[in-house]
Amino acid sequence: MITTMRSRLITSLATVAVTSAALIGGGGAATASAQAVPSFVPPHLVPQAEQVLSQVRAALPPEVWAAVGSTGMTYQDVSGGLREGIIAEINGYRVAHGLGTLAPNPGLDHEAQAWAEWLAARDTVVHNDALINRGHGENIVSAGTFCGAACLVDLWKRSPGHNVNLLDPDYRSAGMGIAYGAGKVFVVHNFAY
Repeated sequence: MITTMRSRLITSLATVAVTSAALIGGGGAATASAQAVPSFVPPHLVPQAEQVLSQVRAALPPEVWAAVGSTGMTYQDVSGGLREGIIAEINGYRVAHGLGTLAPNPGLDHEAQAWAEWLAARDTVVHNDALINRGHGENIVSAGTFCGAACLVDLWKRSPGHNVNLLDPDYRSAGMGIAYGAGKVFVVHNFAY
């Protein structure tokens, strides 16, 4: 019984994902509607099903949902918090490469937050030269709000200069700032020796 319900739920989620993927690919005049948790899901499993559906929704750009006429499918960070998710992604990446995790740095948190807010207010991405001239490292990224923690860190991993900062064995602490503007998230991650 539980296996059958799980199978139906997975099938429903796959339908959402496949339909959305077809829309992203520009495959013509496809239409779809937002899907709620299927009625066959037992009440005690609804919270878990809603979390899975939220993750599927968050993985797809808001433009997809707008294109199919749904206004209720907006980005939700279900990872326990974007900040915590980014920290976990970065530290996990460092550990996987034989490096230590980065300790929190409240001073850099404050400076990174101020810089992220400055970037969001101007809808631009530029480095904080004053910070870099003091010998700190800095990673900046701006993306649509559909891009969660893993997505944002993956953007840094794919950029050679940013990846060097992520894997610098001499960095011991880091600070982060997150701000929103112009339909985007702006993340600043500062590193210290």
